[in-house]
Amino acid sequence: MNESATPRKAPPVTVARETETGRIIARGGDGMAHGILERTFFLREVHGATWHRMSPTVLSADQAAVAQLAVARLQAAGYRVEADAECATETTQDRYVTDGRSIANLAAAIREAASPAEVSDRLEEVTAAHDGILASLDELLHSLAAVYDGLGGPADRHVAARMRYLAEYRLGPIAADLLHTRAELADRTTAPARPGTALPAALPTAPASTASGRTR
Repeated sequence: MNESATPRKAPPVTVARETETGRIIARGGDGMAHGILERTFFLREVHGATWHRMSPTVLSADQAAVAQLAVARLQAAGYRVEADAECATETTQDRYVTDGRSIANLAAAIREAASPAEVSDRLEEVTAAHDGILASLDELLHSLAAVYDGLGGPADRHVAARMRYLAEYRLGPIAADLLHTRAELADRTTAPARPGTALPAALPTAPASTASGRTR
């Protein structure tokens, strides 16, 4: 069992199965928590507030294990998690760490994917909140704008404004379209992604509980 990180000053994350829909839903947290969820088979939804639903690419038999993995990763990162008995675990597990694989390799993996479900899961690295490829590119553009703000030349403020324009009006629509694409592909099938490429190993059985806080 890994030690939890220092508690984060962020809203708690709730992970539970909805009675009405039967879907496992996650709410709360901040950008980093959202990225952890999106790298653990959750899809981001933005309807007034940001929340996440478990991808339908996860088989019913695997949903509890995947939810527990998400809870474990959130707890390891220092988030307070409130989970129902099915999703709760006291285990912690280090969250996914970006491995720096190139976009070209990711494109090749998408071309070779065996199903729409696997393509959806591959897109997680592109659309993940906080530190996915698109989020990092947005940060890069704003960093360039800040650099030009500080140069002080006659044309520099126009370049800075252009960088911010690209982030908001060019990159923003791409991010929105790819988020929709990932969810649409996932919703086409409930079949899991290609065996061995996606679902994580099951976590140890969690004690019965109605809530799970940060592991001490």
